[in-house]
Amino acid sequence: MNFTARVTSRAFGVGRAPSNRRSLRIAALALASVAVSALVVFPASLPAAAEPPLTVAEARDMIKQLQTDAAGIDQQYAGVKEQIKDSRAQLGLKQADVQAQTEDVGQLKLQVGQIALAQFQNRNLDTAAHLFVTPDTEGFLSQISTVQKVSENQNSALQDYQQAQANLAALEHSAETDLAALGEKEQELRSLAVASDKKLDQAKKVLAKLTAEQQKQLAEAEKQATAKANAEGRTSTKTTARADTAGRTATKATANADARSQPATKASPDSAGGSGTGSSKGAKALAYAKAQLGEPYARNGAGPSSWDCSGLTMKAWGSVGVSLPHSSGQQFGRGRSVAKSNLQLGDLVFFYSDIHHVGLYAGSGQVIHAPRPGKSVEYIKMSYMPYAGARRPG
Repeated sequence: MNFTARVTSRAFGVGRAPSNRRSLRIAALALASVAVSALVVFPASLPAAAEPPLTVAEARDMIKQLQTDAAGIDQQYAGVKEQIKDSRAQLGLKQADVQAQTEDVGQLKLQVGQIALAQFQNRNLDTAAHLFVTPDTEGFLSQISTVQKVSENQNSALQDYQQAQANLAALEHSAETDLAALGEKEQELRSLAVASDKKLDQAKKVLAKLTAEQQKQLAEAEKQATAKANAEGRTSTKTTARADTAGRTATKATANADARSQPATKASPDSAGGSGTGSSKGAKALAYAKAQLGEPYARNGAGPSSWDCSGLTMKAWGSVGVSLPHSSGQQFGRGRSVAKSNLQLGDLVFFYSDIHHVGLYAGSGQVIHAPRPGKSVEYIKMSYMPYAGARRPG
């Protein structure tokens, strides 16, 4: 009999008549003690504390960071895609080399076989014997001269054949290695896409924590911020254009005055103080980017109606005949470096230490860029992102 049963039995006098009220009080106290002990040994699980609600500003910062992370991964994706494109081109060349080498080996094999057959057919009779049995002595002598010449080159032919076989094997192995590496790159591409999508899913979950009214406030705040940035960008671009025009006019006036005071000489291409071909191309590339303002961001987007950052810069400079890869990291290696203090319209401006973002300089400290998922092509102040360098492709 357990402790509770014994206490109850004694208190209520199980098997005998109940005693006085004091026994009842003892029994009640004993049962209460057991109940308290049970609560101490097996405490009830407490509900988890609810997370404090997010403010609109907190949600905006979290979503922006997640989307920016996704855009950074998208540039890794774009870089790997460029590597795959290059690898496929190289693999195609190697496969063409393998085909050509296979044909060479086949021809050499045929030649070696003909040599072996000629030796086999003539193995029993020497040259003198053939002269007695052949009706065409002159023809035979011509033939034997050819056979002897082939025999003299037999070792060389065999060596060529063996070397051709070795070259073919090396080319085949190299092509197989490249094909395996290509498969690994394609797997990396899929993994990066999954990682980017995961960031965007997290951003959606953050947004879902807001009330409908908060979501409306957030969307309106983003809309106003974009409108303000674009208005400032357009104004700064117009100001820069007017300043450039005034500068060119002043330079021309100075050049004309100098020309009048100096003996007539043949003018050099830049004697009028123009901005030069590079600057002209940059301004046209920027104009192309301006035409895309308001179009949405898309992973690996390169137009005609959606963009990522390097897709926009690639097509903008491509519109003026300058070829760029679809990768911010690879674009950073093109053209020539430009000091921050010497930026011209259309120059490529790069951001973040790993060079995962790029835009086109628009004047007055502004760039046009395709920012991140959920956003559209817009102007933005360079100071809003960590500057990493600039290049002039044209």
